[in-house]
Amino acid sequence: MEIDNFKRKDATHLLECSQCYCSTSRYDYFMECIILKEMPNNRLKILVFGDRFWDRPGDNEKKRIRYVEKYRVKPI
Repeated sequence: MEIDNFKRKDATHLLECSQCYCSTSRYDYFMECIILKEMPNNRLKILVFGDRFWDRPGDNEKKRIRYVEKYRVKPI
């Protein structure tokens, strides 16, 4: 599977994320992603698009592979 062929418009799921600034400040947001593989330990290998909750030029097609718990990923 070639991840370079995937674009943000191909995303099938949303990854639940949060940014914590201090003990009393937290910002929750979602990032588009594609599930690449289910791991045996109740985790997923996903391809995540974007960079946090920012919408800066050039970040639209930024992508990374991450391993996350299943409960954090929801279908679009």
